[in-house]
Amino acid sequence: MDCYGIPEREKADFFALPKHIRREVQRWIIWLNRIELAKPKLPAIRKIADENKQKIGTIYGKLTVYRKYGWRGLINRAKYPSPPAGPSSMPFLRFLHALWLANGKNYKNTHLQILAIWKGKAPIPGYDTLPAESPWNACPDGWTYGNVIYHIKTFIKNFPEESAQASGGDRN
Repeated sequence: MDCYGIPEREKADFFALPKHIRREVQRWIIWLNRIELAKPKLPAIRKIADENKQKIGTIYGKLTVYRKYGWRGLINRAKYPSPPAGPSSMPFLRFLHALWLANGKNYKNTHLQILAIWKGKAPIPGYDTLPAESPWNACPDGWTYGNVIYHIKTFIKNFPEESAQASGGDRN
C-alpha cells in the first residue's frame, strides 16, 4: 500500500503501526482529501458518509482532527491506544502539588501555569532538560489537563502525610 498523504519524514512512524490501522488511516486520508477538493463540501461529505456507512458527525470530527493533527489524529485510539506517558519523578510531583496549592487548589490554573512555565523555558524540578512537545498535544507527553489532575490526586493519595504537611494540615 502506498503512503498517500504521509510526509516522507513520518513514514517510519506510519509503518510502525499495525497493518489494519494503516489501512484505516489511509482510507480516511483518501476520503478527507476528496472532501477538501470538493466545492461545495457538504454534498461530498454526504456522499462519502453514504458510500462508507459513516455518520456525518464522524466525518466532520475526523476532518477536524486531520486538519489539526494530520494523519496521526486519524488513528483510532480505541483500536490502537497510544502508549502511556512514563511515571513522573517525585521532585516533579512535589512541584506540581505545590503549584496546585499556590493556585488555590484550582486544577485548570495549575495546568495553565505549568504549561506557561514550560513554554517560558524555565527550569522545572524533576527534569534535567525540558520535555519535548508531544506530537498529539501542544504540551509534553503526560501533561494534558486530565493527567495533571491524575498526578495531583495520585500524589495526595500515595503521600498523604507529605500532602497534608504541604497544605498546612488540610487533608484533601
